[in-house]
Amino acid sequence: MVVLTAVLKAVSGKGDDLEREFKKLTPKVLKDPGAITYIVHRALDDPDKFLVYEQYENQDAFKYHGQTGHFKAYKEATKALVSGKTEVVFYNKVA
Repeated sequence: MVVLTAVLKAVSGKGDDLEREFKKLTPKVLKDPGAITYIVHRALDDPDKFLVYEQYENQDAFKYHGQTGHFKAYKEATKALVSGKTEVVFYNKVA
């Protein structure tokens, strides 16, 4: 299983726009082969900060996700909405 988190910041004041894009993307990702979990969270103390929690059956499923048309469309739609670099961390499930 592949587990990861992605933490990203919207450009100041663009959090609502980024949230709308995530809401369009999420149901499509959950239909991808091997996608188990794709949950987007928004920070309570910073409306421009988001955390995405993702689980995939294996590395191939994760790679597939990054190559889909809907993920590429999300990246294009949000390139002016995201500030700085997204912090991605991969995890091993231990319990």
